Amino acid sequence: MSCCPPSSLGYLQADATAAGTTVTSGACEFYQVGESSSSAILLFPDVWGWNGGRTRLLADEFAQGGYRVYVPKVLNPTLEGGTDGDGLPPNFDLSVRGGEFGPWVTQIPFVGGIDKKVEALIAYAKEQGATKLGMVGCCWGAWAAFHASAICSDIKCAVAFHPSCQLEGMFGGDVNELCGRVQCPFYFMPANGDSPDLYGPQGTLVTALQGKFGKDKTRTKLFSDMSHGWVPRGDIKDDKVKRDVQLAMDEARAYLAEMLPPK
Repeated sequence: MSCCPPSSLGYLQADATAAGTTVTSGACEFYQVGESSSSAILLFPDVWGWNGGRTRLLADEFAQGGYRVYVPKVLNPTLEGGTDGDGLPPNFDLSVRGGEFGPWVTQIPFVGGIDKKVEALIAYAKEQGATKLGMVGCCWGAWAAFHASAICSDIKCAVAFHPSCQLEGMFGGDVNELCGRVQCPFYFMPANGDSPDLYGPQGTLVTALQGKFGKDKTRTKLFSDMSHGWVPRGDIKDDKVKRDVQLAMDEARAYLAEMLPPK
């Protein structure tokens, strides 16, 4: 199974300056924003990495809700230097070069690869005062969030924008088996083109997590006017994109406030 549907949006160059700083702690380098808080958020980016599109601006916005937010740099080795040293390069066109994506991304497994960096970041967050954690995942980042939840019971909830948890199949795994190891509820926000068999109201991932955590805590909302990638990469000069970026962020902030109260 592929990471992104054919209608996925390409790279977006951010047009604003982020408010946070970059930090290295142990095995992990990351973007950090927000005051120290007992509630912290790990924001796993899309395949353009820790400084692609609006990723850091989204982190800044979540931080305004009273959270310390971390965006890890974990998509290494990069392809052709990546974007700011992480993930895919800005000129990578998935619709043209999709055949190169699988061989690249499968060099970056979670277990035996990303997990050590995530564990280092979680340890740092706890040293900085976090006692409970939440996650936000965009595209590839939703797959990473599934894995992070499987290894850390301190993570209480997660938001998945246009999720690509099915990426597990590219590593020879089964996304439904991985879902069985997830230890927290998710709020899925799929776009048009994302699999309803996984992320729809009767999708296997949604119903499995609702069975474990309840329908009140595990949710899904389809953004049918949007293409995969719209939250960090959609052009907000388009009124519909601007509307649905705002709506998705409103939904995410409200869910996190409910499930992971700040401070």
